[in-house]
Amino acid sequence: MGVFIKNGWYWIDYRDAEGRRHREKASLEHRIAKQKLRDKLGSIARGDITGIREEGMLLKDFIEKKYWPTIKESLSLHEQRRARHTIDLHLVPSLGGLRLSKIRHEEIERFQAERLTKVASGTVKKEMMRLKHILNRAVAWRYLKDSPAKGLSKVTPPPGRVRYLSPEERSAILAHARPDLRLYILAALQTGARRGELSALRWCDIDMRGRTVAFEKTKNGERRVVPLTDTLRDTLQSLLRPLDPQAKVFPALSVDAVTIAFRRLTKDLGIAGLRFHDLRHDVASTLTMAGVSQRAVMEILGHKDPRMTLRYQHLSPGHLQKAMSHLSHQDQEPEIKAQNAGG
Repeated sequence: MGVFIKNGWYWIDYRDAEGRRHREKASLEHRIAKQKLRDKLGSIARGDITGIREEGMLLKDFIEKKYWPTIKESLSLHEQRRARHTIDLHLVPSLGGLRLSKIRHEEIERFQAERLTKVASGTVKKEMMRLKHILNRAVAWRYLKDSPAKGLSKVTPPPGRVRYLSPEERSAILAHARPDLRLYILAALQTGARRGELSALRWCDIDMRGRTVAFEKTKNGERRVVPLTDTLRDTLQSLLRPLDPQAKVFPALSVDAVTIAFRRLTKDLGIAGLRFHDLRHDVASTLTMAGVSQRAVMEILGHKDPRMTLRYQHLSPGHLQKAMSHLSHQDQEPEIKAQNAGG
C-alpha cells in the first residue's frame, strides 16, 4: 500500500475497513498524492467511507474507551458491580484481545459453550446478555456493521424456583434478626423490593400522607411506586427521621452485607434454601394466594414480562376450578331457558 507512479500519474494504493484493496489515480504531484492517501486512510479510520469507525480497535479497548464510560451512569451500583465482574473476569480474558470487527460468530458460540461447562445456565445467560449489549452498542455507534452474536442460540435456564415462607419461618426471621437487618427484612416483606432498592431508599421517597413508597433506582431503570402498608408505615413512623430529606431510610448496609447477614441468620435458625431475594418471591406468592390479579402483582414487583409473574399463578387456590366452573354454567343455560319457556 502507498503511492506509486503509472503513466506519469501518481496513484494511491490502500485497503478499506473490510480489507478490500483499492487503487485510485490521485495527482501529477507526489506531494498531493501522499496527502490524498493520508486523507483516505483517515476517513476509513473515522468510518466516513465504509461506515466503520476505528476498524482496528480491540474489543477490550472499545469496552473501556467507548462502552463503559457511556453506559456506566445508567446502571445502579449493584448492576455496575455485576457488569464489571462479567467484563473483567470473563469477557475480556476470553475475547478482549480480538479486533472488534474480526470477532466471529463461532468464537462467541465457543465462549458460550465453554462457560456452560463451568457455571449454571442462568449465569451464562446473563453474561451473554452483557456481551450482546456491548456488540449491539458497537453496531449502533458504527464500530461494527453487524453483531456477530446475531442468531446465536439462546441459553435456556431451568424454570425459576418459587420459594416462599411458611408463617413459622416468617415469624422466626423477624424475631431473631438483628435490628438493622430486621428493618430490611420487614421492608422487603411489605413491598417486594430488592436489596439494592431498599438500601437506596431516601426519606423523600416516602409519602406518609399519600401512603406510598417510591423506588427511584430499580433494576429496569424505571421508577416504581408501591402502596405503603400499615405495618411498614407504623415501623417507619417509629424511626428517627433526619432533617435532610435525601438521607437514607435504612441503616447503611451494602447489598453484600445484607446477603451475608441474612445467610447467617437462616443458617443459625436452621432454615434451609432461603435467600433474601426469596422475600420478594414471598410477596408475590402471598398476593397471588390472596386472589390479587396478575396485573396488580406485576405492577407491585415491577415485572415487565408477564411470564415472571405467571410463575406464581399455580399457587392461587382453586383458580383452575373457578375457570372450569364457567363451562359447567354454560352447559346449564339452555336447560334453564327451556324450563322457563315451558313454564
